[in-house]
Amino acid sequence: MHPEITLTVRSTTLTTRDALLARSVLEHETGIIPGELITLGEYLAPPAIGEHWHGQGGTYVGVMRGENDQPDYYLVAPRTAQIASIAYGGHGHRIEGAGHRRDGLANTLALVASDIDHPAAQWSREQTAEGHADLYLPSQAEAFLCWANIPEQFENKGWWLTSTQNGPDVAWIQDFDGGSQHGGHKDYARPAFAVRRILVPSPLNALEQPRA
Repeated sequence: MHPEITLTVRSTTLTTRDALLARSVLEHETGIIPGELITLGEYLAPPAIGEHWHGQGGTYVGVMRGENDQPDYYLVAPRTAQIASIAYGGHGHRIEGAGHRRDGLANTLALVASDIDHPAAQWSREQTAEGHADLYLPSQAEAFLCWANIPEQFENKGWWLTSTQNGPDVAWIQDFDGGSQHGGHKDYARPAFAVRRILVPSPLNALEQPRA
């Protein structure tokens, strides 16, 4: 049996177990074209770890625990959102809000919003996957989960950037050959990849997150 879904639209609150009814209400109230929202059943049933999640942009990595009481989320890593060489940027500058070890989205938004150029973070926000435009540079923990669960997607490419800052001169990098993490100079170009998230368990998260 599906869990209850509660929707609040202006002064009206609807609680139902009917995913199609909830979907219909969301499509009507948000103006989304019918069919763009996934159903509750599809939303709550990701594929096996390491398999492509159809309609969600890429390989299903696993579940990340939300930081600071934020919801847990499914992590997805598109194979198409990779770049062979790009710099973290901002060498010599410590960016406020870019030191999260778990929350790559928060790091990426902080980097993009700063007055200092951060090529990798900006690149990640320009990526799309199966129509989704909410990608970001993964954090230290998110990159480690990718190494643990889908290393074959990054094999033979050595150290990859993460969005987690480690001081004014370095940021954390992830070794996909051996699993180690280390601080790498921000001005040194390395491979990078983007990920996206789907919050657990609300079907509202089929709606895309706002871009910076």
